[in-house]
Amino acid sequence: MRSRTRVLVGVALVVAVALVAGGIVLAVRRGAPATVCPDDDASSAPGWVATNTDVNAGFERHPFVGNGYLGLRVPPRGPGYALTGEPSGWPLYTPRYDGAFVAGLYGHTPGVAEDREVVAALPNWSALTVGVGEDTYSPNTPAEQITDFSQTAYLRCGLVRTALTWTSRDGRATDLVYDVLADRVDQHVGAVRLTAVPHWSGELAVTDLIDGAGARRMTQTIGGASEGGIKVGFRADGTGVVGAVASVLSTGAARRPDAARDLTVAQQNRLTVRAGKSYAVTKFVGVDTALTARDPVSAAQDAAQRAARKGWPDLLAGTAAAWRALWRGDIEVPANPDFQTWVRGALYSLYSSTNSQQDNSISPVGLSSDNYGGAVFWDADIWMLPGLLQFAPDLAKSIVQYRFKTLPAAQANARQLGFRGAFYPWTSASRGALAECHSWDPPHCLTQNHLQGDVSLAAWQYYLATGDIDYLRGRSWPIMRSVAEFWASRATPNPDGSYSIENVAGPDEYSNGVDDGAYTNAVAALALRNAARAADLLREQAPPEWTAIADRLRMPFDQARRIFSQYDGYAGTPIKQADTAMLIYPLEWPMPEEVSRNILEYYADRTDPDGPAMTDAVHAIDAAAIGMPGCATGTYLERAVRPFERAPFGQFAEARGDKAGVEDPLAGAPAFTFVTAAGGFVQTFTNGLLGLRLRGDRVRVDPTLPPRFGAGLRIRGMHWQGRTFDAEIGRDDATITLRDGAAMPVESAAGTQLVSREQPLSVKTRRPDLLPTDNLARCKSVSASSAEPGRYAEAAVDGSSSTGWVADADRGVVTVDLGAETVVGRVLPHWQQRPPGKAELSVSSDDRTWTRISADPVTGVLANPLSARYIRVDITADGPGARPGLRELEVYGPPS
Repeated sequence: MRSRTRVLVGVALVVAVALVAGGIVLAVRRGAPATVCPDDDASSAPGWVATNTDVNAGFERHPFVGNGYLGLRVPPRGPGYALTGEPSGWPLYTPRYDGAFVAGLYGHTPGVAEDREVVAALPNWSALTVGVGEDTYSPNTPAEQITDFSQTAYLRCGLVRTALTWTSRDGRATDLVYDVLADRVDQHVGAVRLTAVPHWSGELAVTDLIDGAGARRMTQTIGGASEGGIKVGFRADGTGVVGAVASVLSTGAARRPDAARDLTVAQQNRLTVRAGKSYAVTKFVGVDTALTARDPVSAAQDAAQRAARKGWPDLLAGTAAAWRALWRGDIEVPANPDFQTWVRGALYSLYSSTNSQQDNSISPVGLSSDNYGGAVFWDADIWMLPGLLQFAPDLAKSIVQYRFKTLPAAQANARQLGFRGAFYPWTSASRGALAECHSWDPPHCLTQNHLQGDVSLAAWQYYLATGDIDYLRGRSWPIMRSVAEFWASRATPNPDGSYSIENVAGPDEYSNGVDDGAYTNAVAALALRNAARAADLLREQAPPEWTAIADRLRMPFDQARRIFSQYDGYAGTPIKQADTAMLIYPLEWPMPEEVSRNILEYYADRTDPDGPAMTDAVHAIDAAAIGMPGCATGTYLERAVRPFERAPFGQFAEARGDKAGVEDPLAGAPAFTFVTAAGGFVQTFTNGLLGLRLRGDRVRVDPTLPPRFGAGLRIRGMHWQGRTFDAEIGRDDATITLRDGAAMPVESAAGTQLVSREQPLSVKTRRPDLLPTDNLARCKSVSASSAEPGRYAEAAVDGSSSTGWVADADRGVVTVDLGAETVVGRVLPHWQQRPPGKAELSVSSDDRTWTRISADPVTGVLANPLSARYIRVDITADGPGARPGLRELEVYGPPS
């Protein structure tokens, strides 16, 4: 229990100072529940809030707020700009900072990223400092002056609250609570609410700062006092886009300067305060650029004034209501708090990075940082769009809108390269011009051709999900037609009548300049076929060559291994990220189940564990679709999140370690917050465990449930062509319930049924973990002394040889609980890359008294069968720096 009482009050007046002198005062002690999001009792419930209590938390524990137009990283000390200083990765390699961003604003500067466009950062609009005597509370206040610290993200209303007690250097203590949000109703508005409770009487200074220290790649145009507040105007370097940030304080009259300097301006109010009383000040911010307003300076000032007239209570109530509407699309993971935090953190990352009024798509980090230069990659079209499409199709539209907006530049790119149609650059910024692209050595800007198919697939999926024929005609069809024209001119005929696509790089960035990449050719064929289907729907003419080329594109196949080769001549080298495995999902390339299983096992085993975070999401979805006996789906699903999730706010890092791809010479520090991985992780539930596939005339489901989700799952608020539906996956059965809209056809293993609000659908839940096996250890409870990130103990008993446990030390111990005392006749460990230096097998009946045993190293046969419940493998590595591990542990009864 804290020694002081922090007094909080909600004030509904925009006046000089909100001084609670005689009304009702709500005293909130540490640990007491409080409803921060208005009219929403669930907003403070477990699973909806995340809290950090370390005031010195590193950058991976800094939350962010966003509304899809504005994004702001919030430092631990509350609002304002903070330079954390850790290195970032390609293409900037600059120190990390807690920045403020606005969608679509790019700049370029000589000496930075080869003078190519990268996202511009705004003057930080959130700073609101408190002065006592000669001391000031700011993002740079020493930790020793801060006590009772907590910082909490309230996902249900998109708000971050920072609460603490600050003691100035002269010994005066003040309780401070900062609330920060980006308005979900008015995309141009942000707000900071300060509630201060001094434990002393005297004068307190509140300073509203628009801080140019946070700005990147822009110069000041104007700045200083404005009507009712302050403003800073700017021009983005290189692109010349102008804009402004304006601020209004709820305290009314304040001391304001005549002009701003270096994109910085401040206004200050000095308040006479009394000990124990609560004082509330709100900073209302407006942001606009020439991308959305003819006069962005006036527009920014108008936005700030609108927000101030509305006042904090109504502003918060409005944005909370908008967030509640978004959260109708939700995934519930009962009795599994970690996964609940992770999946809601993933959904929050997607929702806060998109806005239905925007056409700027999403960078791999959304609006949370300038990592990856804020450029748009295939990440948006393949990894983020599907999850958004299933829960919030109006938000997903911004991804397709961006590709339509940049179509003229893509068509110019194709002409420049000697092709027909459209060529979207591998990295894209304000216009989509090839000159904006960053990756030229190796020349991914020219060889990552699969992006064209990814863009087309996203446009087609938007139609399948919405059934919007007008949007197909006006927006998606022009994209799909242009991409099909590109592929028709890009494919090269072979003497045998087949077609090849030469000199490409697939999703695996370790392979460059190869021919007939399996993923590239498959996504090209889909683009050609889907364009022909769209043409048929719209009664347009599709050239016959589209389907002819699609039918004859080479798909290299390894007959010996019964797999599609990643490219012509692929020899089994390590791969950076999912590539050929994506034939299974999202491409749904037709193939026998045996080939699907072989592809997953072969390529997952060759994937760099230090590669980007989205890879195992595809592996999890593939495993769920294949339904291999065992519980590998759960292994991949955990691998898709646990190594990359950064507590407590459920944000993803791009890689498990300090570099995204061991063999990638360009890869620097991992991107953060990596929204790409968030999009992939959401799909593991919808497209993996539910098995959701959207068709033009129906929805298909094929539910499965790994044993770790024994309490089941609920997926709420999914959309398809004007309908809203829920799914509940239980251990035995799954139920599809229509929430809103006309009856819809749902296909399952039992056939196709019309689901209405009166008639839900019940289907069997597939349980591969319960399929018959003689292996007594498969999918049983297991623990380990340690584990490398992504190499967890469960992988040693999941039935798959492509996964495995690896100790995070030179010695490791794995213990399997068979569930009951049983007679054991064989114990066969399958080692990781090489046999260990030393291995000991032991058994126990009670997990306390252990007996060493000896098994044949080839067959695992014991000299004499024995009774045991627990099996233990104790392994020591074979040399310095090595890590011992198990691909799989098999345990059988005595020979029959």
